[in-house]
Amino acid sequence: MSLFAGRVWASHSSWYSVIPALSLKGRVFLLRWDFIAGVVVGLLLVSSGVQAQGSPIRVLDDAGRVVELVRSPQRIVSLVPVATEILFGLGEGKRLVGRSRYDDYPLEALAVPDVGDAIRPSIETVLLRDPDLVILIGGSDNAEAAREMARLDVPFVSLLFNTLDDLHTNVLRLGRLVGRSDEAFEMWERIEHDLDEVRIAVDGSPRPRVFYDVGYPPAFTAGAGSYLDTLVTIAGGTNVFGDLSAPAPRVSLEAIMGRDPDIIVHPVSDGAGAGSVVPSERPGWSHLRAVRNGSVRTVPADLLHRLGPRIGEAARLLAVALHPETRGLLLP
Repeated sequence: MSLFAGRVWASHSSWYSVIPALSLKGRVFLLRWDFIAGVVVGLLLVSSGVQAQGSPIRVLDDAGRVVELVRSPQRIVSLVPVATEILFGLGEGKRLVGRSRYDDYPLEALAVPDVGDAIRPSIETVLLRDPDLVILIGGSDNAEAAREMARLDVPFVSLLFNTLDDLHTNVLRLGRLVGRSDEAFEMWERIEHDLDEVRIAVDGSPRPRVFYDVGYPPAFTAGAGSYLDTLVTIAGGTNVFGDLSAPAPRVSLEAIMGRDPDIIVHPVSDGAGAGSVVPSERPGWSHLRAVRNGSVRTVPADLLHRLGPRIGEAARLLAVALHPETRGLLLP
């Protein structure tokens, strides 16, 4: 099963939905100002913020639910690999009492008890860890799990990680949940800095037309609804299927041939699974210009397919794959 980040979009009915329309620096400034000044408290309660210390914590999750906690959670079961990585990055991995089988980074996460699947998890197994908060992957695939947890009155939040905006929101949201807002702001600023370095390194270079090989068979690629589309742009390329709105649309060989990309980006995983058949060995793919010209570039799937704190590193590797001349700048 692939945990390629995000398949479902959520619509927010609150003011928080306008934040992604701002620039990244604007969002950071707005959220920092809200937190430090402590103004517009009512609005913060239905966004990703918390109330003053000692007050209940109210969080609006990506399913549009207002989740109220009487205190900062101490026993967290995270079924979202990126959320697990963020919590460790904030210095709060010690709060984790359960993780999904896919939560394998950082290495310290492997010491946290494995409770099984991230999608359609065993609620009984999760509850054996006695959590005061469960972090779920948002979307329709986990709708039944969400309903069951709500029925059993288990505190949980549903999070989406489809886009860079989602990552920004969830870094700050998780930071506030565990009382690490300053560290969360710093984490996001480091991510922004890393991405800006990549943008600068490829600025002015020709932009190759790129097919991002999400999975095969059948062929799936990155659409405009995915952070991978944004990552290709940051890395100095143009996604040939960037006009498709779905995060990971299925495409035919004929459609790929019609757009005839300059470069095929082929993610390779350390484990078995999607992407193991190289493009040159796929029926009919030898007709593609990128295959004929030897312009199939490999990247580490385990890094690029996880939208988390290491996304800057992922952008560096993708930029070097598209623009080998930047290696000295981006990979010292």
